[in-house]
Amino acid sequence: MPDIYTNYATSITGSTAATTIYAGITGTAIVNGIHIANSNTTVANSVSVQLFKGATGYFIVRGAAVPIQSTYQALDTPIPLTTGDSLRATQGTTAGLDIIVSVLEST
Repeated sequence: MPDIYTNYATSITGSTAATTIYAGITGTAIVNGIHIANSNTTVANSVSVQLFKGATGYFIVRGAAVPIQSTYQALDTPIPLTTGDSLRATQGTTAGLDIIVSVLEST
C-alpha cells in the first residue's frame, strides 16, 4: 500500500450548515492536523468539527472560538480514519472560515 501525505483545503462562507472537510478514501487515513483560520477583519467566529462514522457524528471540538484574524488548531493528537469515515465542520456565524486538513492516506 502506498502512503500519500496530502492536505485538503475548504472555505466555508455564507452558511452555518455542516460542510464536509474530508470525505475519506478507500483504505485508511491518519488526520494529523485540522487548521482553521478566520481571516475576517471585523467578525469573530466559532467552529465545531465532527467525525462521522456512517450517519453518526462525534464531536472533536464544539463551539471553539476563532477570534478575528486568528487561527485555531482542532487536533492535539492524530485521528485514524477508515473507509466511510468523514469530517464535517460547522461555523457559528456566516462570516467565513478557511480549513486545511492534513492527512496521511494509505490506499
